[in-house]
Amino acid sequence: MPIEIMRTIPTKVGLAFGILAIAVFLVMYSIAMSLDNEYAFFENYLSDLGVGSGAWAFNSGVIITGVLLVLFAVFGFGPILGSDRLSNAGKALMALSGLLLAGVGIFNEDYEPYHYIFSVSYFLTFLVALVVIAMSLYRTRRLGRSGVVISAVASVFGALLLPMGGNPESETLAVIAMVVWGLSMSCLSILREYGRNVP
Repeated sequence: MPIEIMRTIPTKVGLAFGILAIAVFLVMYSIAMSLDNEYAFFENYLSDLGVGSGAWAFNSGVIITGVLLVLFAVFGFGPILGSDRLSNAGKALMALSGLLLAGVGIFNEDYEPYHYIFSVSYFLTFLVALVVIAMSLYRTRRLGRSGVVISAVASVFGALLLPMGGNPESETLAVIAMVVWGLSMSCLSILREYGRNVP
């Protein structure tokens, strides 16, 4: 029965999961940051919040965001991308990155080396997903030129951050880029789903 119900989830609802994922992350991150006086934006790893005084907010926010990202990938963005092999690969990689993100919240910095493994795997998987999605959108133009350009720029930006070695600055910039990309893709997909012109 649960599987049958999930198969009937409309694409519009699936896309809403993307917006909700971003909102949950930003709200819970802000709460955690406000509760942790030792955390300094751009100077600490985001995961440092997962073991501070606002750990409950950060960890639960990351876990919920990861689950919502899976739902967005499967029921929202996935149908928008299409059903060819490249699109399915992008959808699968995006869903996998959501599971890895949830793992970051479950295994915080107190659980090394598992936290490090989940964190690095999440960022690398998300980056590969961006590249595949950019290629898919270039072939199909399902989200117009905007979808291609935004995904391509996000891919290149993520690749340029790799030589920085995963320091707090590059991690923060990567997360900001992911939020911007996710919000952009959600909005463009919603426009398409409602029959509006996607530039």
